[in-house]
Amino acid sequence: MDLNELSGNERIIAEQAVLVYQAIREASHNAEHGHGMAAMEQVIAAKGFETLRKMLELSASEHAEAQKKGSVAKSVRATTR
Repeated sequence: MDLNELSGNERIIAEQAVLVYQAIREASHNAEHGHGMAAMEQVIAAKGFETLRKMLELSASEHAEAQKKGSVAKSVRATTR
């Protein structure tokens, strides 16, 4: 993969992925003995899912069919049952 050929949105996602990876790595290094996985999972829940949501948002906003009913580039909260 040539990183110089990424589109603007692809570059945003790549940067976000690196930031999440760095946060996960830092959490694992700073966690108490025996709590590394839990610390990393907390980072994924806090930052990883936000990156996935951003990927979905960017992808949907680029899709021509999505634009027919207005902009989809806004936050949507999921509910739990």
